[in-house]
Order: sequence, then C-alpha cells, then structure tokens
Amino acid sequence: MEGLTQTGRELLYRIWLNYHISEEVFIAAVCFLIAKRAYLIRTEEPSLDEEGSSRMLLVGSAFFILGLNSAVHATIHAMRWDQNLLYQTLLGYCLGLFVIIVAISSEKPWTKAYIPLLYIPLLLLLHPAVYEHFPIFGEFRPMAWIAISYLSGIVCVLYVAAFYHTRLKRFLLSALGHLTICISAIALFFPTGIGSTAWSYGHILRPLGFGVLFFSMNKEELLTLRGSILYKVLTVLSMLTAIPIMIFGMVFFYENISGLHLMDRRVMIFLLMLVTLISALIFGLGLIIRLIRPIIQLKEDVDKIADQGLDIEIQTGRSDEIGKLSTAFNDMVVKLRKSFAERERLSRLAATGELSATLAHEIKNPLNAISGAATYIGKNYKGSLIKDFIKIINEEVGRINKLTTSLLNFAKPLKPEPAPTDVNRLAEETVALMRQECEEQGLRLETRLQEGVPDVSLDYGQIKQVLINLILNAVDAVGQDGVIRVSTVSSDSRVLLSVEDNGTGIPEGELENIFNPFHTTKARGTGIGLAISRKAVKEHGGDITVKSEPGKGSVFTISLPVKR
Repeated sequence: MEGLTQTGRELLYRIWLNYHISEEVFIAAVCFLIAKRAYLIRTEEPSLDEEGSSRMLLVGSAFFILGLNSAVHATIHAMRWDQNLLYQTLLGYCLGLFVIIVAISSEKPWTKAYIPLLYIPLLLLLHPAVYEHFPIFGEFRPMAWIAISYLSGIVCVLYVAAFYHTRLKRFLLSALGHLTICISAIALFFPTGIGSTAWSYGHILRPLGFGVLFFSMNKEELLTLRGSILYKVLTVLSMLTAIPIMIFGMVFFYENISGLHLMDRRVMIFLLMLVTLISALIFGLGLIIRLIRPIIQLKEDVDKIADQGLDIEIQTGRSDEIGKLSTAFNDMVVKLRKSFAERERLSRLAATGELSATLAHEIKNPLNAISGAATYIGKNYKGSLIKDFIKIINEEVGRINKLTTSLLNFAKPLKPEPAPTDVNRLAEETVALMRQECEEQGLRLETRLQEGVPDVSLDYGQIKQVLINLILNAVDAVGQDGVIRVSTVSSDSRVLLSVEDNGTGIPEGELENIFNPFHTTKARGTGIGLAISRKAVKEHGGDITVKSEPGKGSVFTISLPVKR
C-alpha cells in the first residue's frame, strides 16, 4: 500500500475488510453444515453405538464452535467493535480444534462430552469489564494464531494416522484441509495489518482449507472414525511438546512489551527447562499407564487362560487396538473351545461307528435266519392270521436290514473315484430323475443354474446320491404346492450346489444336531442320511451347510473346491 494515496489506501483497506467479513461468513456456513452432518448421523444412523454417537457429538460440537466464532468474528469487524473482542474468537478457534483432537483421539469419547461446554466461560471475554483490561489485541494476536496453527497441525497428523490405520483415502483429503488451515495460521502469525502480503495469503488459504473439509468430511469418513493407541500417543506427545514452546513464545512477546532484567531471564530459562522436563515425565508416565500397563494386563490374562483353561474370558472395554486384540483373542478362544468340543464329538462318533459296524454285522446273521424261517412258515402253513404275521415279520426284518446296511455304509470308509464333472449337468440329470416323483405329490421342482460354472473333480455317483438325499428331505419338508429349487453358483474357487425349499423349516435348536447319526425329526427314516451325505462331501474336500427359518423353509448348500 506504500505507493497509494490516503484515499486509495482507505479504499483498498475497505475492500480487504469486506473480503475478510465474507470469508468469515463463508467459514461459519461451512462449519455449521459439517456440524449438521455429524448431528444427523448421530440421530439417524441406526448402527451407531455409544462410542460412535459420542464421537459424532464431539465432532458436531467442535465445528459448531468454529462456525459460531467465525460468525462472531465477522460481526465484530462489520460493526467496528473493539478489537480486543477478537480474543474471544481466536481462543474459541483453539477450543474448537482441541475438541476435534479429542473427538479423534479419545478412547472413551462419552467421558469427554463435557469439553465443548468450556466455550461458556469464553463468553465472558465478550464483556467490557473483561476485554477492556486485556493487553492490546494486536500485540498478542500472533500467539493466538501460532496456537491455532499448532492445533491444526496436530489434527492434520491425526488424519494422516487415520489414513494409515483405515486406508480410507478421504482422510488424506481432510488432512490436506487442516494442513492448509495450519499454513494460513502461520502466515497470520506475522503482526501485520489488513491487506498486507502475509495477511492476504493467510486469509486466502483459510477458506480454501475449510472448503476442502466441506467436501471431505462426509458420512463415510465420520462413521470410520474410531479410537486408536496411535492417535493417543501422537496427541499426548504433540500437546506436551507444545507446552514449552507456548511458554517460550509468551515470554518472547511479553518481552517486546515490557523488557526483562537479566536475573528474570535466568529465572524464565530455568522455568522453561523445568516445564520441558515435567512434560517429558508426564508423557513417559502416560505411556506407561495408557499403553504398557494394558499390554502387561493382557499378557497376564493370556497366561491365566493357559493355566486355568479355555473357560476364562479376557475382559475388554477398550475401543483401541488393545481392545480389538482382546476381542480377537476371546473369539479365538471360543473357536478353540468349539473345535475341542467338535473333536470330542467326532471321537465319540468314530467309536460309535466302529461299534455300529460290529453290531450291524452280528445282527445280519440272525436276521437272515428269521427271514428264512418266516418264508418257510409262509409256504408250508396256511391261514390268514399266519400270513398277516409273516408279512409283519418280513417288513420289520427288511426295515432292520436297511438300518444295518446304512450303519455299515456309514462306518466303512468312502473312497471317491473323482473325475472332472460338469456340476450343472449333474444337477439337471438328478432333477430330471426326481421330477416325476415331485409332480406326483403336487410339488414343483425347478433349477437355477449359473452359466460358466467350472468343472469339479468329484465322484459323480456319490455326489448325485447326496443331491437325491437332499431333494428327498425337501420333499418331506414341503406341503402341497411346495417349491424345491436346485441352484449352482461359482464363488471364490468353489462351486456351491444348493437345494432350497419353502417348507416348514428347522427349529433353531435342531440345526446343530441334524448331521448327527440317528437324529431325525421325520416320522420315517433312520436319521443317518445327512450324516452319510456330509461324510461323502467331506471326502471330496467340501462341506454341507444349512440355513433355515421355521415356517419359511431351508437351504442346504454343498460346497466343493474347484481344484484339490
């Protein structure tokens, strides 16, 4: 402005002042809109837990405070009020950024919900009895902007850490927005007037930074925010490092106003070193309490499980990596417990199978003798009563014989003879074989086969028999006008062959037992068909799973690997 006349300088000053007012109004609008997003997510998102809800409350409150301060800042300039009122707005900016840091880094954000209320005491700075006794705003303004710059830098670092923690690229965009705000605050650190070069750069970059935040801070990013040890360590280290820097800066600016004597300077240097040492000690103690102690506790809990068994559960309650590790360990223990229980069940089944095979072999001989004797009596003796009893004997012998044959089939090892097979063709042939029986009972048997399903190496006869068993079970489950659908789909190097029905479904308590031998809910049948079917599929490296809902039907799915 040096080459301009007085009138030109005044005109340029008014232009820049009007721009500054518009800039603050724009920033206020952006902050209020971001706050609205956070509040709406908090009230309308059904999947949000207590942690997420509290985090959204803090984020919304932080941007509401930032927006409110920008609105007040614009009003102070527009009304030409006392410049010392700007103390309140800049300290409000610092509080808003601090609340953002708390929202990102806090492990239990619901315990920090009171922090936005600290804005209420700041309102006292708007009272003449307070702000008129403060030093001239222009002399301490640089300290406020350096604090804003430092807090914005911390938020930027936290967002970069959030990107590495979640791999969500939108966090990098938010980091860029806060980096721009940080650089603008550094430019405003210089105690120059409205319209100067540093002032112009700072107030051009600020709205750009908030504009980036407007586009980056959407629902996806806000819902992804979660606590982390990394965030806490970065925050504590940054905050404690800032204490000596802020004290040094305050002394530096105070010295420009009122010079210090040599002895006073020595005292200040001593205090600065003392504060730095205390900050380092606090950081070390915090690291021990918040990070090392939980890890030691986790190790003790793991040792306790190793000594006392798998019935013990590690106490969780943290949302950071240690809490997630504890939860994952508990999940692993549950899976191990189920695995051991399954191993014991399989051992009992193996013993049962051996015993069943022996009994079945021994039962067959007297059954053959009984059947032969009944046939002899039927041929050599006449009478309707004798014929009725002979019929009953033969039917019951046949039923027991069928049961013993099933037992022998279950007990003996199944040796599949695999060959490359078109699963769609297998399904079509099986459906064609069973369609007549279904139509006779008023049922509709249909297919839904995915094209391009890869061939699978399997024993055609065994898998076809498994599919027939599943269709027969579906026939028993559906009523008149029932629908049975056979479908195929390729998924993750596996082929899924499903039999779906709209029948009565299976009660939840029965689902765990339906593949156990001799367990059946049907009036007819031995309860060994599904056990044999699952064993056959297991021999192929696959499995049979079931999903069922009482009253709506069941879906049995055969999963087979494409390559073995």
